[in-house]
Amino acid sequence: MKPFFQSISGRFFLILFGLLLLPLLIPLGATFFFQFDSVRQGVAQQLAERTGTVERLMVEQELSFASASRYVEQSVIETTEVSADRLQTMVSLSETETETLRRNGEVAVAGTFSERPLHIRQVGERYLMATPNPDQDLVSSIRNSSLFGIGLTIAVAFFLTWFAVRLVTRRIKRISEAAVEVTQGNYDIQIPDQGSDEVANLIQNFNQMTVALQRNEYLAKDLAAAISHELKTPIASIHGFSRLLAQPGLPEDKQQHYIRIIGQESDRLSRLTSNLVRLSRLDHQSIIQRKAYRFDEQVRHALLLLESQWTDKHLILDLELAEVTVVWEEELMQQVLLNLLQNAVYFSPVNGVLSIRLTQATDVTLTITDQGKGISAAELPFVFDRFYQGETSRTTDGHGLGLSIVKRIVELHGGAVTLDSTPGQETSARIQIPQKGPA
Repeated sequence: MKPFFQSISGRFFLILFGLLLLPLLIPLGATFFFQFDSVRQGVAQQLAERTGTVERLMVEQELSFASASRYVEQSVIETTEVSADRLQTMVSLSETETETLRRNGEVAVAGTFSERPLHIRQVGERYLMATPNPDQDLVSSIRNSSLFGIGLTIAVAFFLTWFAVRLVTRRIKRISEAAVEVTQGNYDIQIPDQGSDEVANLIQNFNQMTVALQRNEYLAKDLAAAISHELKTPIASIHGFSRLLAQPGLPEDKQQHYIRIIGQESDRLSRLTSNLVRLSRLDHQSIIQRKAYRFDEQVRHALLLLESQWTDKHLILDLELAEVTVVWEEELMQQVLLNLLQNAVYFSPVNGVLSIRLTQATDVTLTITDQGKGISAAELPFVFDRFYQGETSRTTDGHGLGLSIVKRIVELHGGAVTLDSTPGQETSARIQIPQKGPA
């Protein structure tokens, strides 16, 4: 029984049972006790009057008890005459009541829930005893009806409370059982519920969680497959060309060619592992270390870092940078700029125009537009997926992680990144972030 009251079901039962029972019992109990006391006093007065009436008839009219009792109504109050010995066997008086009877010649016995009230009056050597008729006992009727009402109230409150607790905890128990299924790896489980209360909202959120876990499981499997594929290619190249280098009599030019390939594949493998580590850290990062700095100056600095790349292509820079002070994490935003600018430079044609616009309204908006081949409408929804490489990048040495990193960093700052492209003409990458980052 103790574990039940320590559970949420037991506590909820006690609270609801108390809230339901107390408003019913308090007025009922108050009415019972006040009314019972008033009725009991009235009955005691009637009993005293009855013994007084019989006594007057016996003394003043010199009638026997049998004759005197015929002159009074016996249906409501019974009056009997007993001897002292008989009185002791019929009634158990306390010492105080006995002393009151001896001193005053009469005593009122209040009675209990199981015993009727009495009024005893001494007349000579005998005693008159008046008590309510069992069939007309108003005190007993009030007592019994009140006890019945209290018992019925408790029973109704108990069953209503039990029903309410079962109704709520049954659904919570279903959630608990489903959670056990999830811990055992069953992400397909869904809890049916048609309610609209808080528990229904909890069930809806639980169902959404299982859907997200199921999707994450699929993504994890796809990610593992993609990683194994991406790692397999450079490792196989390194392994194959290293065996070729071990062949005797290999010409010098081929040796140098194989060494360059091994170096390129090693660099590719290094970049892949670095990006995976960086992306893993970003996935588990929720707090950024922000500081105020000039974002337009950071854009110019990123362009200087990539100067050799865009000058080799003889690109024309079309810059329109407003003076913008932001409160972001400078190092992470540097990674965003380098990724977006490197992509734009790589896909820009020789002698092309690289346009960069920085504005500030409600949010800070940076738009980088190149005149490359563009991205098809079918590929555009997937460009931010991890390891995704479109047709235009199949021959590149990328791994499809750059834009995933960009998206995660921008989201950490409370912003959004989008790509707009017209195949054969241009591609625009746009980031939009609150000036002070996430609220």
